[in-house]
Amino acid sequence: MIESRSSLYEFMPYGAPELKEVAKKYMFRATAIATGAALLLYLLSLGTAFIIAHRPHETSVVLVPYRELQAPPPLTDKPPPPKVEVAQPVAPPTAAAPVPVPDAEAPPEQKIASQEEIAASTGSGVTSDQEIQVAPQEDENPKLGEYVYYEELPEVITKVQPLYPDLAREANVEGTVMVQALVGKDGKVKDVRVVKSNPMFDQNAVEAVKQWIFKPALANNKPVAVWVGIPVAFKLH
Repeated sequence: MIESRSSLYEFMPYGAPELKEVAKKYMFRATAIATGAALLLYLLSLGTAFIIAHRPHETSVVLVPYRELQAPPPLTDKPPPPKVEVAQPVAPPTAAAPVPVPDAEAPPEQKIASQEEIAASTGSGVTSDQEIQVAPQEDENPKLGEYVYYEELPEVITKVQPLYPDLAREANVEGTVMVQALVGKDGKVKDVRVVKSNPMFDQNAVEAVKQWIFKPALANNKPVAVWVGIPVAFKLH
């Protein structure tokens, strides 16, 4: 058997026996490589298709300028009020043409009637022989709390002590009454008001202050009537 194989190799070209022995091994290797390459190519094609199918699609964006944006819809369901259209004048108004007018004539000179003529025409009035007498107006005294300008305050010249009430003396009660006195231009007390009352002493305090005599207040070296505050104290000792 060995001789027959060796005799068979003698008639083959150089290198053919070695190739024939490794042909099956090379064929198997080549088939495996080709199969692996085909499988790899198939997997690559599947991966590419998957990536293309799942890649993000490009979307077009339109930019609108801010000035072209419309106002947002109202929050309420009420429709917006209708727009009031102002009617445009068809033709512009034309200026009125000036019309000449005659010059205004001055009224005739009038004579003013004298007092005698007025009295004669009306049948009443005051003749020239009579004198008109106007009664002098008395200055009104300021009201309580009214501001009066003065430069010097009134000064007490004569002070009258109030009588102590018998009831308060028997009860051994003391107190103070605060009054506002209106000192006139002549220095006499024109009015007295109680601003801080003590019922047991009010009347006696008012009667005493009404008898006080003051040097009047001065403004621009002239006497003025003003209100002054006076505390009247009632003490037993």
